[in-house]
Amino acid sequence: MSYVERLLAPGETVIHRTLRHWVVLLRWVGSALVLAALGLVMASLYGFGGWQGASVGAWVGLALVTVAVFVALPGIVRWATEVYLVTDRRVIRVAGVLRKQALDSGLAKVNDVRLTQTVPGRLLGYGTLEIITASESGINRLEYLPRPMAFKRAMMSAAEVRGAVAPVAAAAPAGAAAVATLPPPAAARSSADRLADLEEMKRRGLLSDDEYRAKRDEILKGL
Repeated sequence: MSYVERLLAPGETVIHRTLRHWVVLLRWVGSALVLAALGLVMASLYGFGGWQGASVGAWVGLALVTVAVFVALPGIVRWATEVYLVTDRRVIRVAGVLRKQALDSGLAKVNDVRLTQTVPGRLLGYGTLEIITASESGINRLEYLPRPMAFKRAMMSAAEVRGAVAPVAAAAPAGAAAVATLPPPAAARSSADRLADLEEMKRRGLLSDDEYRAKRDEILKGL
């Protein structure tokens, strides 16, 4: 069982899982890539005439490639072990190799979600997601998030489903049959309440304009 799986509560389901965008990996290992490229160029230019006849330049090139691998390895491992998850209950950030760090924000405590994408971010498919919660602790900023709209939609869907489920009734006294209170059907909610919820989700940035119009039309057709 992986570290992430051990973090999940019984019955908790992962809806969306992602690493940080490859741009972050490129920033962390960029110098190593340049070093490796230089080493490969030197090795190819000078060439090897057998292990005993190898020129000094070729050996230097091989040494540069070896150094580049060791320089890049920590960045690669760090990037591969930093994971962002959306479950049906919370948003989780896990980082670290030997010393693990896990932060989470319950979906019930999320007050607002803000998505920011620069021009390079829109071209390459990454963005920054700010999660504003009712408490100061937890995740507040996810930078270089790949496919940020998909991540936000996963949060929105999980929060919407969780908000529609009513809690189970308190335990019955000893000797009495335990009865769970079932949540009222979604249709029992008035159209005005659903429209109000829809407006609030759009204000928080959880819905795009097209998604907002489609859901609003769906509610109005049921009147």
